[in-house]
Amino acid sequence: MTGFAEVLIELLPTEKGGRRSSICLSTDSTVLYRPHFRVLGGNGEMLGVEFVDGPDKPVPPGGSTYATVRFVSEPDIRYDELAIGSEFEILEGDRIVGVGRITRR
Repeated sequence: MTGFAEVLIELLPTEKGGRRSSICLSTDSTVLYRPHFRVLGGNGEMLGVEFVDGPDKPVPPGGSTYATVRFVSEPDIRYDELAIGSEFEILEGDRIVGVGRITRR
């Protein structure tokens, strides 16, 4: 069974190394956003996630929102580090584009 979590994310502004374009996290999106999370203070493992629900409007660089993610590599990879309260970086490749926190599992 694949796990899910609710998260609060904050995208970095473009001038601080963040994305140049907004991301669409709505369930109406035809393409799902699939970055990696890396837990702050964790073992450094890159954990693949897929955003499956979020706001209707795209989230711009520098913006923040609540959203729901699905753990795409379970059960092959363990997502135990993503416990409630865990803080993480959002990565696209090796570039940090935002930060977040697990609010519910």
